[in-house]
Amino acid sequence: MVATGVHILVGLALVMLMGRSRRPEPYLIAALAATVPDSDTFVFQPLIELGYVAGALWSHRGLTHSLLGGIIVIALLSYFGPRWAAAMGFGSHLVLDAFSGGIQLFAPVDQTLYGLSVGWLLLNSLTSAVAVPMILGGLLALKHDVKYRLPQAPSKPVREWFR
Repeated sequence: MVATGVHILVGLALVMLMGRSRRPEPYLIAALAATVPDSDTFVFQPLIELGYVAGALWSHRGLTHSLLGGIIVIALLSYFGPRWAAAMGFGSHLVLDAFSGGIQLFAPVDQTLYGLSVGWLLLNSLTSAVAVPMILGGLLALKHDVKYRLPQAPSKPVREWFR
């Protein structure tokens, strides 16, 4: 199981890498979208215990970890911020959970569990070790107003360099 903080870190890192906005909305939307799938642990669990709902669809990594759940979450959060940030946050959550035990990707149509089982400590450590430097590097780049620059095309063809 991936820690909620790691889900947030990865969502923020992806937004920093892909969007690098100076506005707070993309980061807030990505962080929120990265945490929404795990809301099933405190929303559905009491309903299951009280007997109102039953089955694998309402369990953890069920409906809230599906593509249908993603469409609903992204549509709702796009009202408050950029849709792409919500998609990155939610998508990163699904990918990480798919590596740490599996998700019901096509729920409620198909309740098959898709994914791998990588050790949670290894997965949390590796993703944090990648996400934190990406966020810090992006923050430094924003502070110093660094622009992404593509290299200039050479003035003469490469084959003439060696003559």
